Amino acid sequence: MMSRHSGSHRCSLKSPVALQKTDTRIPTKHSIVITRWPNGDFSVVSARTKSDAIELLDEWGNAEQALLTRMTDCMFDFRLNDDGQFELADTGEVTHDCIMETCYPELDNAFATAEWDETGLDYSAKGRERIRAAVKLERTRLLDGQTPGKVAETGLGREIQDQTGAPSVLVNRIVREATRKRLEHYEGEGKKPN
Repeated sequence: MMSRHSGSHRCSLKSPVALQKTDTRIPTKHSIVITRWPNGDFSVVSARTKSDAIELLDEWGNAEQALLTRMTDCMFDFRLNDDGQFELADTGEVTHDCIMETCYPELDNAFATAEWDETGLDYSAKGRERIRAAVKLERTRLLDGQTPGKVAETGLGREIQDQTGAPSVLVNRIVREATRKRLEHYEGEGKKPN
């Protein structure tokens, strides 16, 4: 599988930081946010605010149309495959439960109530069919009640949004920064903007 990333992004740490044996916590002001997309997929991101999460998630889609929930626990285990790509090896038990309860309640219920085969080691054909039906439902469950993304604050912002599909928080920030830079440019020339 090809990576979704070009490799141009790097971790924000300027140098590796090792935790000392006496360290008991990793200081952070970020929250871990799970994002349930309308198509049934989910993403996990670390962000300071909901707006920051939406901006970061814009790499994959407009998260203003998704369900964002703060996670209290998050644990994923990845492995490096022979092609140099990351593969999900496992998910922590509490994390798995959080994902199922938050993102996939119908599937969670299907797993809990699906019929087992006579050995008790696997689901019966009827049980597997129930699980497949729940997966199909989860892929469309949020599409029916999907709210449209928020609209940008300015006309220019709305034009940008129409052309790019970007979330309003990102477009609004871009327009504000461009306006601030433009005003600073005028102030630098000794003129006051109208």
